Amino acid sequence: MEAGREKGLGYPEPIVLKIPSSAEYILLARLVISCVGRLAGFEPEDIYDLKLSVTEAATNVIRHAEVDSFLIKYRVIPEAVEITVIDEGGGFDIEGFSEQRGEHGGFGLAVIQSLVDEVILDSTVRGGTRLKMIRRRTPMGRISQP
Repeated sequence: MEAGREKGLGYPEPIVLKIPSSAEYILLARLVISCVGRLAGFEPEDIYDLKLSVTEAATNVIRHAEVDSFLIKYRVIPEAVEITVIDEGGGFDIEGFSEQRGEHGGFGLAVIQSLVDEVILDSTVRGGTRLKMIRRRTPMGRISQP
């Protein structure tokens, strides 16, 4: 495993956190992503964006999923961090949701999309929701655009 990390291959095993569906635990989710971002060699600005992404995703679950708890999986992959938020709530129709953004929310997902490089959303009515977010590491010296 050490040799893989030295070559930039990431960490094969995810860190899995089961969180009670309560706002008090969002700080814990933010703390874990902060540590994962440091493991991946992210700059402080990139770690801040990851923390905001996790906050938005967890807040969405707490507000909308109506579950007792949910999972967050954190993985360091080559040159990136992957975060997957999984709930076993009622789910929703993704197509219908995107057409009505603003009427019943949807702004949290827009914020997430602005903070990470890739978003994969999978949800089915009465089948739960899985949100995968991938943020690639910013190359050293790259200037962020406002």
